[in-house]
Amino acid sequence: MFCKNCGQSIKANDKYCSECGARIIEGRLTVSKLSGEFMQSFWSMDSNKPLLTFLDLFRKPIQVIDGYIHGLRKKYINPYGYFTIALTLTGLYTYINLNYFPEYLESSGINANVEDHDISKEVTTKVLEHINLITFIFIPLITLISRFIFLRIKKYNLAEHFIIHLYAYSHVHIITSLIVLVSFVDERAYKLSSLISIPIYIIYYSALFKRLYSLKLWKVILKTVLFLILMGIVIAVISISLLYFYLKDYQAQGI
Repeated sequence: MFCKNCGQSIKANDKYCSECGARIIEGRLTVSKLSGEFMQSFWSMDSNKPLLTFLDLFRKPIQVIDGYIHGLRKKYINPYGYFTIALTLTGLYTYINLNYFPEYLESSGINANVEDHDISKEVTTKVLEHINLITFIFIPLITLISRFIFLRIKKYNLAEHFIIHLYAYSHVHIITSLIVLVSFVDERAYKLSSLISIPIYIIYYSALFKRLYSLKLWKVILKTVLFLILMGIVIAVISISLLYFYLKDYQAQGI
């Protein structure tokens, strides 16, 4: 038996590696294990490698994701920390958008009448203000969708699907957030950045599903399309719900 972090030989009853000090992870991930690790490592990013994780989620995502699932803890930043980076970048571009480039939001409703334009701007602003909370809620929902789509493939359990999407969704979110931050220099670039985010999701998730499950191309396409359709339905339900509550609040204020 060898340590998955440094390769040092370890005994079956060892709890920590004598060479690198990493905790020995045994058995499959469960929801209770994830909860414990969440509390222990959510804020501790000092010893992790954010840049290496970012690069390897492009080059060899299976090594990052499967590595964490099977006990690798020292080489890459943990998924909770990576998710924190994604939320931080989202919060940054939201703050910049609302406080320094509000005209970009106004331009989205340029073809609407004045009343509809004001409502659209108000709703968009409210969504951006709560985007991190929406993202936090969204991860468990797409985890359930993913587990449903791959129900017949027992390679990953529900908790492991959660780790997959913490890494994958955070990674795509970081990419799109960086693109949006750069695009603030020009309004046309900003509008274009919102259009290319969907293709980025499609391409990355398709490639990831193929590597995770070693599927044939037609199966990857089928399952990715199904995943995105169901994800789109979830987004639509959340959006309609938010729109309903925001409009009620908007009308109650008599704006």
